[in-house]
Amino acid sequence: MKYIKKRVEPKDFGHWKAKAKTGKNYGYSLLNDPTKGILHDSLMQEQGYICCYCCQRIASKTSHIEHLNPQNPENKSDSNTDLSLDYNNMLASCGSDKHWPKHCGNKKGNQPINISPTQTNCEDFFSYTGNGEMRSPINNNLEQAEAAKKTIEILGLNDYNLQQSRIQALDFLKLQLQGLTPTQISRKAQQIRDLDAQGQYLPFWSAVSYYLKKYYGI
Repeated sequence: MKYIKKRVEPKDFGHWKAKAKTGKNYGYSLLNDPTKGILHDSLMQEQGYICCYCCQRIASKTSHIEHLNPQNPENKSDSNTDLSLDYNNMLASCGSDKHWPKHCGNKKGNQPINISPTQTNCEDFFSYTGNGEMRSPINNNLEQAEAAKKTIEILGLNDYNLQQSRIQALDFLKLQLQGLTPTQISRKAQQIRDLDAQGQYLPFWSAVSYYLKKYYGI
């Protein structure tokens, strides 16, 4: 899980809400393209094209708009209480109609989670092992450890395929760092953590970032 800094909602989405709210019906189920597509693109760009929960690479065809907190009934037209159309409650999660994985937004459903990727310190709640497993760090207190464990369970973040993908990401990182001086490693780490020229973060960014911090102190 990587921290996601929410931005201002797309203007097209704001205009759609303002117009839709004047009608008889108002809710997320009425949102269609092109506005829905613009919204989806904005969320993916905001996240650097990685899943809000597992951090694997996503695209419009392999992801969906995820509601962090369960949506309110759509007959509640008050925009202050209707989470279904609150941009700050929206993320982009892996999984789409073509393939729904057994993890992340699809597994979460309407369950609330204890740790959110919109929390500035969310990355501190998790650690990663050499076999790709996601855990709570040993320095977490009992409450933090339980919150991390529950979040991992609800989101299915130790799904076999995710663990294997993390292993591959870490193996590739190790190859990139072989033979580099400490200064070169530090520069490489900064490059890895930053967005690339296409505005994308490295897949499984959180596991890679944890490894760099744990073994290289950067």
